Amino acid sequence: AITSGNRTATRPRLTSKSRKTVPVPTYRRASLIHMASDLATSILTGVFALGGGLGGVLLSNHLGQRAEKGRLAIEDARQLLADRRRVYAAYLGLTASMLEEIDRIALFLPDDRTQHISAKHESKISEGSIEYYGHWGNQLQPALAEVQLVAAPKTAELAERLSIGLLRMGSLIDSRQPFPNYYPGYFQTLDLLQVVRNAMRAELGHPEAVTRPYPPAEDWPWLPDRPSRESYARGGITKRRQPPA
Repeated sequence: AITSGNRTATRPRLTSKSRKTVPVPTYRRASLIHMASDLATSILTGVFALGGGLGGVLLSNHLGQRAEKGRLAIEDARQLLADRRRVYAAYLGLTASMLEEIDRIALFLPDDRTQHISAKHESKISEGSIEYYGHWGNQLQPALAEVQLVAAPKTAELAERLSIGLLRMGSLIDSRQPFPNYYPGYFQTLDLLQVVRNAMRAELGHPEAVTRPYPPAEDWPWLPDRPSRESYARGGITKRRQPPA
């Protein structure tokens, strides 16, 4: 309200009905829609670009990790194969050597129970047995432990069986049984050694079994497709050469 002297003038109020909305021109509305569309496109493009870049980084990291795991697996497999080859060769060589060792000791056993073991032979048997058991405990058992670390369960079990078989061969010597009671155990242990060797060969990628019959054929180890022994005889050679003085 405005007061001037005695007169009071009242300014008319604008109601919602009295207000009028100014229409937006059509070209202006189209421009706003176009600007909004461009803005939305830019935002979506940025979002997709960001998502694509992030996805590319994640995919690259995933593929890199897979490749690294594959490379490490190949290296581990190669190292395991090398370790097995080294450990198996040492174990087989040691068991074969011990089997021959116990067989040399058995040569001093009597042919039957009626024969008496001489004092000299008894000393050879006792000394040989002590040395044999020392090899079994100090050399064979550490070698067996290495086999059990790298071998498959079945091969590890076979290797332990062979170890116990060699120990029982020593027990046969301790009982001083006649030689005819000893040698079946020798061939049984030798057969077990062949089984262990073939199991180890299979783990090294050679599944073909290697066997040798016992007793061997008369012409073993000579090859049947090679010249005979007689063909190597040289005419005129009747005496061996003398070593130089």
